Amino acid sequence: MNKTQHFIEFKNWTKNQNFSLQALFPTIKKNEIFNIDLSTKNTLVKTESEFNNPEYFSEKLEEIQLKNPTKIIAGGYLEKRALYTSDIYNATDKNSLEKRNIHLGVDFWLPSETPVHAICDGEVVCATHQKPYKGYGGFIILKHTFNQVIFYTLYGHLSKESTLKFSVGDIIKKGDKIGVLGNYAENGEWVPHLHFQIMLSLLNYDNDFPGVALESELTFWKTVCPNPNMLLKMNS
Repeated sequence: MNKTQHFIEFKNWTKNQNFSLQALFPTIKKNEIFNIDLSTKNTLVKTESEFNNPEYFSEKLEEIQLKNPTKIIAGGYLEKRALYTSDIYNATDKNSLEKRNIHLGVDFWLPSETPVHAICDGEVVCATHQKPYKGYGGFIILKHTFNQVIFYTLYGHLSKESTLKFSVGDIIKKGDKIGVLGNYAENGEWVPHLHFQIMLSLLNYDNDFPGVALESELTFWKTVCPNPNMLLKMNS
């Protein structure tokens, strides 16, 4: 099956599925989001230094949360962002100056130690802790199989301890706790949040997977990494 057929099959399958946002974060008891814009045109954090200043950005998020107490602050799928300046986001082509800046998942901006749970049965295919600046920190990838439909979910910016309890091949059941969100020092030096992403293939990656893509390759990545809203059906 080619990637376009796989995408269509997955999309059709999700139409009759109902995975709850509250199931992902059961302790938060919220099933709606407040969407924030972190694109190149956003007015929330106007510069890279503002975004990478944990105190400044955390204060902005707290202000939004106070005004929207019943919602989870979230967003970012296919946003073009000017926030990825670490060398790990450089194009692999040494002759290209392009940086990966198209966000392939959804960010849920929640405090460190917030528990993250499995929304459906899965098998651990990756559980590791990345040390590079602005990497994932702790992250886990699960494989899900529903008859002929196979897909993967990625949970980035977890605590280091969250990744130590799992081995490749472990089975996680729906409702099981995957881990908790990491703090700034262990999550790649980000303001605490969950990067949640769907993949229809792991391609040739081992213990890693891009969370951000080159704009020039967007057509390809949209079919490999569908909108997480197909599963979670988030209301804003």
